[in-house]
Amino acid sequence: MSNAPRLRPLGQPRRVTVSADEHGEPVHVRMPGKPARRVETINERWRIDDEWWRQPISREYRAVVLDDGRNITLYHDLLDRCWYAQRG
Repeated sequence: MSNAPRLRPLGQPRRVTVSADEHGEPVHVRMPGKPARRVETINERWRIDDEWWRQPISREYRAVVLDDGRNITLYHDLLDRCWYAQRG
């Protein structure tokens, strides 16, 4: 039996409202029907550009911690210019 951590899929993405700073980094996130939360920490950043042969995907991801302690994954869809959140 392996001691490696098991990978879990991210939750279904939900469109969110993000206030970003002058560098495009998220500062506040508002989930649908909820008050805005401050982004305390950005733990990780990565970009995905994929599936050009079907439907292009171009996203910048950030794993963040909100001011209430929740960990969420945000991504900025560079094609539709909207922000999304996923639990994970």
